Amino acid sequence: MEKHGSNLATLSPAERDAINAHKQECLERYRQAVELANSIYSQLKTKGRMWAERELAARPELQAEARAKLNRMRRGQASE
Repeated sequence: MEKHGSNLATLSPAERDAINAHKQECLERYRQAVELANSIYSQLKTKGRMWAERELAARPELQAEARAKLNRMRRGQASE
């Protein structure tokens, strides 16, 4: 791939396809993290914090993004 900041129009179709595939993977992972955070948040009061930590630990690939979203939700800043 080209350096950061290159124009997508100047890239080869294969490079554009690779970039678009990567974007789709990232978007899907983000959606899964948001879904996990929403699920945990909705059950947090009844099941407790230790349960929430276990749920996050069970999905290490989503843990950082889900934890960030969950923290924003708990602070009342869930605008996404």
